[in-house]
Amino acid sequence: MNRIKFTLPSVGLLELTEVEGVVWVEDGFLVLEIKQSLAGLVNTDSEVVKIEPNALKEIYLQRRLFKDRLVLVPKKTDLLNAIPGKHISDVQLRIWRTKRFQIERLIEEFHEVQWDLLAE
Repeated sequence: MNRIKFTLPSVGLLELTEVEGVVWVEDGFLVLEIKQSLAGLVNTDSEVVKIEPNALKEIYLQRRLFKDRLVLVPKKTDLLNAIPGKHISDVQLRIWRTKRFQIERLIEEFHEVQWDLLAE
């Protein structure tokens, strides 16, 4: 199980709420464990979001200079509402570029699950 740390853009009052988490593939689902903290001081309980393979139109890596983006494009807006932050049409998980190989493996693993579902 390949767990990769990510961050999301700051949200909330004066954008002081920091959002970070871990993403991995487990039992055919893309799993996001998300934690929020207010200015790095007050932590909330972690929230787990499980995404079915057929809930995404697309999942891909967007390469950047320092932090790459794992982009999740959902078929319905329910996913956008389940993840903290302001998401218009996709969710962009910010991941350090040093984890690029792990991100690519995670995407491959998730695509294999999608193909297996289509084959059934």
